[in-house]
Amino acid sequence: NPEHGKILITKATRHWRGLNSSSLLEPIVRLYNLTKEQKYLDFATYIVNCGATDIVNIFELAYEDKLYPYQYPVTKAYEMTSCFEGLLEYYRVTGVEKYKTSIVNFANRILESDFTIIGCCGCTHELFDHSTVRQANTTNGIIAQETCVTVTLMKFFYQLTLLTGDSKYVDAFETSLYNAYLGSINTEKVIEPTILKEHPDWSIEPLPFDSYSPLTAGTRGNGIGGLRVMSDNHYYGCCACIGAAGLGLVPKMALLTTEHGHSINLYINGYMETVTAGGQKLVLKTTTDYPVNGKIVITVDIPQKEAFELRVRIPAWSKQTKLNVNGKSMEVVSGYVRIDREWIAGDYIEMELDMRTEAIRPIPYGHEILMNKVIWGANYMISTYDEEDPIAKNHLALRRGPIILAQENRLGYNVDEPVAIDVESDNYVLTTFPKEEIAPYEHILEMEVPLKDGRKMHVTDYASAGKLWTEESKMAAWMLVEEV
Repeated sequence: NPEHGKILITKATRHWRGLNSSSLLEPIVRLYNLTKEQKYLDFATYIVNCGATDIVNIFELAYEDKLYPYQYPVTKAYEMTSCFEGLLEYYRVTGVEKYKTSIVNFANRILESDFTIIGCCGCTHELFDHSTVRQANTTNGIIAQETCVTVTLMKFFYQLTLLTGDSKYVDAFETSLYNAYLGSINTEKVIEPTILKEHPDWSIEPLPFDSYSPLTAGTRGNGIGGLRVMSDNHYYGCCACIGAAGLGLVPKMALLTTEHGHSINLYINGYMETVTAGGQKLVLKTTTDYPVNGKIVITVDIPQKEAFELRVRIPAWSKQTKLNVNGKSMEVVSGYVRIDREWIAGDYIEMELDMRTEAIRPIPYGHEILMNKVIWGANYMISTYDEEDPIAKNHLALRRGPIILAQENRLGYNVDEPVAIDVESDNYVLTTFPKEEIAPYEHILEMEVPLKDGRKMHVTDYASAGKLWTEESKMAAWMLVEEV
């Protein structure tokens, strides 16, 4: 009941000024939906009225839309995003439009100010810190881009897609999936180095997910977020716990039912099954090597002809897209192309997305005030003066489709040494598939990047690089280039 809620919130304010209390909001609203017991809704209302913290109402801040999340007095990215996930569930029950506005404002501010090229937030631990402009700083430290934040963003983007029908949240989800999320999976079953050194008496086993991801030249495996030892002497961490939820979201996001049909959001080789409004089984077969290339064929299988709408997503980065239905060309717009027709078995959609490699440069910012210094003993945060790293401007990132390309020491060069990448006048780089691959590790794709001296530099997708968690596999998404 609400009185018990007050007790829980009072206890939670000892940690991060109450933010963790509002992470209760989503499960409490779901309890109400399951049981229809008024006490759960009353408790949820109490939390919403508190505004998620005991020092400021962050829901009101988002509604007013005057500050970015990194400017709030609390900036814990995972917890804050969870607060708004809970508010979204509360909105679904109450229908108060103010809450929807608050949620969408918060999401859009994140995408503008705190979303990095790999699809995560936070260059200072797991805190919002204007990482959109700060991500190429070499002064950020190694505890950054936390996997808990990545997965929570993916959850949030999925819910926002359901809420708004806006494809930009699918674009963001896909960026997180193919870069930060897949990159965090411990495919080589490596044990984080400090565990062996500092806790040799524990039951040592590799965790399924890494906690932090490098942006400038660095290594994976730089600590375990939320490290705890359990009663049986095994250990775990928060990122290892939440990691599996990211994969579980993929089939949920891939195909959604809409008011007039279905929305195809992700392009993964295989089959998707659903049911039409007329009650028929609909099978959509996707044939593609995406994201290695941009050619996608979607074939319709349905017992009887039926009229409905299929929406196919055109990512914002695909500036030149071809789309055909049964061989007939269609007009393409960024976002969703709506194909409303009577469908029969054997109908097919052909797409070719723009897979040119785009050069991305850091955004200069000079200096600013951040809320990214944690006073751990007292559980509050204070402002800091932040200066742009003068070396930041000497970096370049390469994006090919949804994938960020990365350097890796095992590809025949030192990622700490600057290179001169040959960027065309239209800001694209003429990358090519190598005749012979040299990457000594499993990868989604390997490309050759042209250098100004005529040589070629091999790179792979970001998610596959750095998986030894050592200097041997040191990697970089923001590549150091010759001074500009």
